[in-house]
Amino acid sequence: MAYQMHIGYDNNCRLDKNIYYFDYKNIRYKLIQSNSKKWINVLITIIPGFNNTKAINEAYITAAEFLSAFCYEFNARVSVSYLGGQGVPDNFKLKSAKCRVFSVRKIPFTGEILGHTLFRVPKIENEDQRIALALYRDAMGSNSNYLSFLFYWQILQINNKNPESWINKSFYKKNRAIRFSQNDLSQIKLNNKKLGEYFKDDCRDAIAHITSRKPGKTKILLDTLEDNIRIDVSTRVIKEFAYTYIKEVLGLNKHLSL
Repeated sequence: MAYQMHIGYDNNCRLDKNIYYFDYKNIRYKLIQSNSKKWINVLITIIPGFNNTKAINEAYITAAEFLSAFCYEFNARVSVSYLGGQGVPDNFKLKSAKCRVFSVRKIPFTGEILGHTLFRVPKIENEDQRIALALYRDAMGSNSNYLSFLFYWQILQINNKNPESWINKSFYKKNRAIRFSQNDLSQIKLNNKKLGEYFKDDCRDAIAHITSRKPGKTKILLDTLEDNIRIDVSTRVIKEFAYTYIKEVLGLNKHLSL
C-alpha cells in the first residue's frame, strides 16, 4: 500500500489555474488550489510504502523548500503545514488524487494577488539560500510583526556578523534594488542613529530582550499603539533589505523551470 500525503499551504497569491502538476527535486506533486475562503490549498504526493517515514520527511522538506521559493518569487504570504494523508493502492496515480484532508486558513484574508502562472521558481543552490528563504517565508506568513522582524534580521546575519553595517552601506549608498516605501521610512525616528543601528538597538535587541533591557535602552511595550506602529513600519522596511540581501549577497538570481 502507498501513502497519499497532503502538505497544506495557505497564501494570498491566486494562481490562474486550480490544479498544477510539477516535479521539484525529483518529487512529483499535485497542487490543488482551494476555491474556499475557509480551507487552505494542498500539495499532494504519492509515497511508496504506507509507513515510509524517510520518504515522507523528504517529501515534506522538499515541499517546504518549494513553497519558500514560491513565496520569494511572487512576494506572497505563505504558511506551510503537514496535514497527514491516507493509504492508497500501490498503482494509484497522482492524477486521481483529490484533497481528502482539510485545514482552516492560517493567514488573515486581506485581499489576493491574482493572475500568476506557476512555471518557474528561484533556483536554490546551497544551504544558505535554503535557510534564508525559509526564514523569509515564515516572516512573510507570520501574524506577528515582532517575530517577522527577528526572522528578517536572521537573514541578514547569514555569513554576516554585522548586519547593521551592511544596512548602512546599502542605504546611504542608495542601493536602488531596495524597494522600501519613502512614507514608511519617514515614520522612523532615528534619534541621531544610523538606520542599521536603529534596527539593531531599537528593534532587534528591544524585541529579543523585552524583559531584560538595560537602563537607557529602548524598551518595547507590547500593548502600546506607538510601539505596534513603530515595529510594523520597521518590519516593512527591513523586509526589503532582507529581500535584496538574499538576491545580491546570497546570490539567489537563477530560476528553475517547473
